[in-house]
Amino acid sequence: MARVAGHTPSWLSAPSPGFNLFQRATDSKPAAAYRNGNDKDASHGPSRTIAHRGTEVFVLVGNDIRWSDLVMLKDAPKNTQDQNYRASPFVLKTPVASQIKQLVVSPHGDYLAILTTHTVHIAVLPDSSHLSVQDTSPLRIKTFQLGPTAHVVEQAPVVSAIWHPMGFMGSCLVTVTQDACVRLWELNRDSRASFDEPELALDLKKLANATSSDQDFAASKYGTSKGFSPDSVEMEVAAACFGARATSDEHGWSPMTLWIAMTEGDVYALCPLLPSKWEPTPTTIPSLSTAVVAKAEAISQADPTPEERRIVDQQQKWLADIDAQEPLVVSHADTLNEFEVYNRPANPPAVPKLQGPFYLNPEPDYDQITDVFVIAPRLDDDALMQEEDQDDFLGHDGLSVGIVCLATAAGKVHVCLDLDGVEAQWLPSRRAAFRRRFDEEETFSELLLVETLTTSETKNSWPTFTPTTTSRYGFFLSSNEGIYNISLESWIAPLEDELINPTDSGAAFRLDVLFDVEKSTVDQILKRNHGSVTSVAPACLSIVDSDLGHFILTASSSQPQAVVLDLPVDRSLYNSFAPDETPLALPAPSVRQPYQPSEAFFATSALPGFLDSALQRNTNVRRADLKKQVVFSPVNLDILTDAHRLLSTETSRLGAAAADLFRRCERMRAELSEQIRHVDELSRRADAVTGDDDDGQGTDQPRVVGKERIDERMENARNRSKELAKRVEAMRRRMAGLGGKELSAKEEAWAAEVSSLSTSLGETEAPAQESIATDDDLTSRLQAVGELQRALVARAKEAAEQQKAIAPTPQDDESEPQDLSASVSRIPVDFRKQKIAQVMQMLDRETALVDAVMDRLGKLKGLGSSISSL
Repeated sequence: MARVAGHTPSWLSAPSPGFNLFQRATDSKPAAAYRNGNDKDASHGPSRTIAHRGTEVFVLVGNDIRWSDLVMLKDAPKNTQDQNYRASPFVLKTPVASQIKQLVVSPHGDYLAILTTHTVHIAVLPDSSHLSVQDTSPLRIKTFQLGPTAHVVEQAPVVSAIWHPMGFMGSCLVTVTQDACVRLWELNRDSRASFDEPELALDLKKLANATSSDQDFAASKYGTSKGFSPDSVEMEVAAACFGARATSDEHGWSPMTLWIAMTEGDVYALCPLLPSKWEPTPTTIPSLSTAVVAKAEAISQADPTPEERRIVDQQQKWLADIDAQEPLVVSHADTLNEFEVYNRPANPPAVPKLQGPFYLNPEPDYDQITDVFVIAPRLDDDALMQEEDQDDFLGHDGLSVGIVCLATAAGKVHVCLDLDGVEAQWLPSRRAAFRRRFDEEETFSELLLVETLTTSETKNSWPTFTPTTTSRYGFFLSSNEGIYNISLESWIAPLEDELINPTDSGAAFRLDVLFDVEKSTVDQILKRNHGSVTSVAPACLSIVDSDLGHFILTASSSQPQAVVLDLPVDRSLYNSFAPDETPLALPAPSVRQPYQPSEAFFATSALPGFLDSALQRNTNVRRADLKKQVVFSPVNLDILTDAHRLLSTETSRLGAAAADLFRRCERMRAELSEQIRHVDELSRRADAVTGDDDDGQGTDQPRVVGKERIDERMENARNRSKELAKRVEAMRRRMAGLGGKELSAKEEAWAAEVSSLSTSLGETEAPAQESIATDDDLTSRLQAVGELQRALVARAKEAAEQQKAIAPTPQDDESEPQDLSASVSRIPVDFRKQKIAQVMQMLDRETALVDAVMDRLGKLKGLGSSISSL
């Protein structure tokens, strides 16, 4: 996980142009002045009031959209009177009357989607060169209202607006409303009709109950009466997102899969959801062809169900239509790469099947779902690329299954695995659907819940996800408590090893141990001020730039808050040059958020306006009466009571802000005292080393301090080391001249063994105390072998004598060969050969053992004579 390198920089703190970018003007309307048609809908839902295009940011202040560049704010001069610098940010004027809730920039930075609770407007963004213009007047930009009859106050609230990752020139927008209606828009600034009617409009409630592709799935239009449906509650949409970002290392089906999360906890998927013109990545079509061909081959060798065979046939027809097309090659203005543009296949139809609901297993403690985030499965390079093409593609590390993350209003994050995967599916025709009703049963899909992450619980919060480009399996969660950096990297590699090399025995136990030991990391990198958060906190931005680093930006009560994270760098590149991690004598300061003054210090008092309103309500009271002596009357009592209530609220806020500032000052003073104590201790230790602690009184020698003292101590240490080396060398020479070198323990043991062998062979006479041989002595073993041999010979002789005693009479000599041959014939041939082989093997082993013993005795005989001569 990335380490926090710093918090809100000085160029975003007051007073600075960066701080003024987020400040509300004194004459602007408060947020409560803008009505969205329904106060309940306005208080719920995500808040994405900060968007970015590279390092350019679009900030919502009041209901005005301000535009500036973070790099320019960072490099801004401290003297804002410089004529070459624009002190005030650009204000983009839009015709949006309601309170803006979300700002979403298109992938190529051409459009800006402006969302209120019920309406959607598309603004054409100006070129970045306008930021260098010195004109301070507001810039009115071209804006289109999207769906004048679809997204209006009388219709359902808009939940999400997502730019399609495969849209032609990045101009395809997907809007999802709370009543489970999905609309796909293909925008063209030269055609106003493209902003009036969607290219595709689907009602998920109709699609969930559909049985064939011939039915009507269109969303209800403006003015159409709606009846009650039980699905209206269960299919209330909370959020939606696409399954990938359309990169070359993701599976082909993922970028065209729309995931929809309901507030009750159900999850659905639409695949494939494509515009009429779409741009695949270089690996999309090859990966889809490989996957479909492999699936068709597997089904041909098995006994598939009619439903499985129909799905594979439809996928093959869909890919065959794409292969038959001649793509249009286009190049984007912001990049030098060329892209191929394909038309959406006509067969199967454009309306996909609604897959789901995906049930979580095991079932968690459900709460209101607020957002969904999906990580696409890794592309299988080995199955995709041939041997001649593998040099052009680099391998990708990651998980071969998808990950679905669900955020709840209680601050929990459910991390689930999509083991089965989502593929393209379409509804059958009417005839095939009729046969399917009697042939098959409905199947259910599941998501494996592997972990539930817990953050701080807050009220009236709407946690939202923010992806990051620095890590595939990392993301941020924004809530009223703060911003959390979540990383799943710890268990991705071990889980992928289990999936690549599956073993049934002990798999459940290994997975339990894996998720018990390797847990996801959750780090709160920013903490919001509770006193300044009065509504849903806006989601954060993740910007990676060479000038800014990994920059996390958000706002709270018209004040910017930022976190700077370390960029991920391979430590192996600089480990040899990195300093050691030994603890420092003076501990390093911890990274802490800078103090931001409370908004209560800058808020204007409401007392003057209260007096004006009080005079308007009470016609008997004049302004001159307020300056006279107080007269006890019911009117004056009401005025004093209301004024006291108003002033008590304002003074309470000022007191809480002042108390917070006082506590911070006290903590800073205590920390400063502790640091002074540490520095004083280090100073005394340094003085003891340099000699500054000795004043030199009582001695006649001159006082040596500083560098001379250290050099003197080092010289004394070198002299003592040389003296010790000389003494060791002299001792070694003296021991060498005493007449020989002492034997080591191993040499003494070897000499004792040679002496015992010499005694056993009779070369020397053994001492009286060593006359008894041990059990493992070689002589005792030879004696045991000889005794065993003599015993066996004696038993053989006894057996021969007994055989002679029972020998037959001479008259039976003629029948003896017949009886002997008959007895021999009764023994099986295989058994007889096996016994003979065993006997021969034992004889060979004994012969080899005796030869080895005799050879060793011959070698040791010479050694014994040499030892005895010593």
